[in-house]
Amino acid sequence: MAINRNLIIFAGLLASFTLASFPANVAGESPLLFTFGDSSYDVGNTKFFSSAFDPATTWPYGESIDFPTGRWSDGNIVPDFIGRLVGNHEPVPPVLNPKADLSRGASFAISGATVLGSPSDTMSFGQQILKFIELHKKWSDKERAEAIYMINIGADDYLNFAKAHPNANPVEQVAFVARVLQKLSRDLMSLYKSGGARKLAVQNLGPLGCLPIVRQEFKTGESCMEMVNFMVKTHNERLGPVLFAMTVRFRSLRYSVFDFNGEILRRINEPSRHGYTDTTTSCCGTGSRNAFGCGYSNVHSKLCSYQKGFLFFDGRHNTEKTDEEIANLFYAGDKHVVSPVNIRDLVGKSVTFLPAQEI
Repeated sequence: MAINRNLIIFAGLLASFTLASFPANVAGESPLLFTFGDSSYDVGNTKFFSSAFDPATTWPYGESIDFPTGRWSDGNIVPDFIGRLVGNHEPVPPVLNPKADLSRGASFAISGATVLGSPSDTMSFGQQILKFIELHKKWSDKERAEAIYMINIGADDYLNFAKAHPNANPVEQVAFVARVLQKLSRDLMSLYKSGGARKLAVQNLGPLGCLPIVRQEFKTGESCMEMVNFMVKTHNERLGPVLFAMTVRFRSLRYSVFDFNGEILRRINEPSRHGYTDTTTSCCGTGSRNAFGCGYSNVHSKLCSYQKGFLFFDGRHNTEKTDEEIANLFYAGDKHVVSPVNIRDLVGKSVTFLPAQEI
């Protein structure tokens, strides 16, 4: 009897895992996927935007998939894995590629992107949204309403602020966070009102002060840079309420927020539990944290022999192993890591039937 009971429990767990792994869809079709953000979500837009040298197009980027693709990783990144999980067979292409097939969505993310400002060497978050609005008639209203909009933005704002204002006091830091979130909110409203977006999947910011490149450049030793992490913590605490406030005003808007910060800190603090041998040094680069120069031919970078043992591939970007784990949690994780709903829940129900969201 006990054996039969154990078999039933095992079968139930297996069925749950299998269902969680299968692509969820609406009306039998996988949703379109649109991604916005910085280099962590860039699938190659940088190389089409500028003729300047792009290290992500050279070896050892792409090492784990045998060739560089313009992704700042040894292989695939979070949006690639999410695309597969929602049922898309091909990764979303960089929107700036003139030959790209945009029928299943597009990536607008680009290296160096910020929320504030209009830099000449990249596209700000607002400019990415304007590009989407310019092209939005390529997709039907229903396709855009049921699509998933993945967003990862803000890291460069805080890293740039820390470099420009290393002695800023807490009041100045909080004021800067408020400016970033205010502009982010306005840009998201444009994406909703003019672009037709209804389902936002937002990744909060990781512990930027613990990045190998930050530890190396600011010479923090075994510690993280507190100033940057304080701004990130403030940003992340206010991000959920900002999104919730938007749903009060726009009743058909739904969102998912992934606690990327918490997941990265867990891996930094407990490397062996997550299968890492190193969570504070880069796999590729040079310097005290091996954090500078990956992909540059004039820099004598080191390359680790086993990428899966590292949390970070270069000074600020994850390895493919890390991004795959993050994507699986973003897609099907519980409310301890992604809330109020995960991406699977966003995909699996029509906007009309999603439950009212609470913080």
